[in-house]
Amino acid sequence: MRFRISENEGVKKAFQDAYLAKESAATGEAWRSQVMKSVRNIGPLESIASFWPAFEHLVWRLVPVSCLLVVAMSVLLLSMDPSPDHDYVGR
Repeated sequence: MRFRISENEGVKKAFQDAYLAKESAATGEAWRSQVMKSVRNIGPLESIASFWPAFEHLVWRLVPVSCLLVVAMSVLLLSMDPSPDHDYVGR
């Protein structure tokens, strides 16, 4: 699963620049505030207003439940006695 923050090139570049600047500069409260200021200047991440990512998330949450239902129904079907003289509907 990919996260939106890893897809935003501006945020990735800001973190890369901050990491490289950390080695050359002394770390302190001023350095941290400068890094956070540059991250805030990038702005908010773009919202994903698409149907397919939400649908894909829902499908992958339902896959384990569907597999369990298929296995349970298969076991139930195989354990039944398929004799033609037995009335399963039972009137």
